[in-house]
Formats: sequence, structure tokens, C-alpha cells
Amino acid sequence: MRSLLECQTILVRVSLDDESPTGKPPLIVGGLTLTPVSATALFVLAVIAGYRYRRVWKQQGPAWQAWLFGSVAAACLLALGFIPLRGG
Repeated sequence: MRSLLECQTILVRVSLDDESPTGKPPLIVGGLTLTPVSATALFVLAVIAGYRYRRVWKQQGPAWQAWLFGSVAAACLLALGFIPLRGG
């Protein structure tokens, strides 16, 4: 049975040796990246949708509007959090 340290060493060695043929990191699937302009647009959209969500919630407006604006804000923030930015 291998020790925990040996297993961690093997995992690190395998992850460092695993490179894609294009030279991109293996975690970027399909080369999906955000440009600074598209990231800014997503951020502005998230802020506006979040503001509208809070406004509907405070006024106890229709639930479908709260779900719509909340979902848009959440999707934008998740995209900003998990899609890497293109350097440049």
C-alpha cells in the first residue's frame, strides 16, 4: 500500500505532465475565454439585473420577475467566476 505522500507526488507529476497538443492548459475546454470588453459587459449586465432583482423583491412584485432577474445576475457572475479572461 502506498503512503499518502507517494500518492500526492504521483498526482502532481501526472497533472504537470498532462499538456494539450495546442499548448493551452488542459482545464480550458474548447478554448472558451472572455475578452476584457465582454467581461465588462457581463459585469454591467449582472449589476443591472441584480439591481432590478432587489427592486422587485423590495416591492414584493411578481415572483417570475424576481426569478428572471436573479437568474440573469447569477449566470453572469458564475460566467465571470469560472470562464478565464484572455490576456492581452
